[in-house]
Amino acid sequence: MKQYLIIGAGHFGYLALSRLAQQEPGSYFTVIDQQPEALEDCRLPGLANLRLQQGDGLAFLISELHEESGYDWIIPAIPRHVAFEWVWQRRSPEAGWQVIPVPPEVENLNVQAFRGLQGEVLLSMADFICPDDCPEPDDHCRVTGLPRVGTLYEVLEDLLIPGFASLVIRSQQLAPGVGGYMPADLWRLEQQVRSGPDKLLIATACRCHGVVHALSKKG
Repeated sequence: MKQYLIIGAGHFGYLALSRLAQQEPGSYFTVIDQQPEALEDCRLPGLANLRLQQGDGLAFLISELHEESGYDWIIPAIPRHVAFEWVWQRRSPEAGWQVIPVPPEVENLNVQAFRGLQGEVLLSMADFICPDDCPEPDDHCRVTGLPRVGTLYEVLEDLLIPGFASLVIRSQQLAPGVGGYMPADLWRLEQQVRSGPDKLLIATACRCHGVVHALSKKG
């Protein structure tokens, strides 16, 4: 039986829990959110293997994720770049990293791009709001029916910007509209940051949507 850690009990966290519980009723679920009302809404009838934890999801991930924690999948369901912030908050101060604006080349990819408050860039291969139950078909868009011309995580993996290495965590489809990654993906990302060059792009992306932050070493 699998163990899922769902960070956030809002709309998408609730959808993740309900769909995965229906798909895998014997699995174990931990849901963390700061709002007790949202957590109470996650008490699904007949779901016994459920732990509801009030608190900050990112702080919980930083303190509770370790080699023996037992989680098979992490499902970020909050409006934050969880993988990036996990690495950022665990960094060694001596490493001298600083957050910098993502270079404009990322905005100039042939996809929809929106710049965030930290200089991060949010990307989408769709120019419309996708349904929250999209099954992410391999070869076509579920909404338009048009053939898929590429995947965003591969575009970011292959991105060549002078001076930067592009590190990408792929968000994998676990149920319709539900994406996540394994703890091993975070450990690998952290090691890549430690051994990588002085400028990094750190991205999380599925086939259609993603977010990119940038780091640079001072000096």
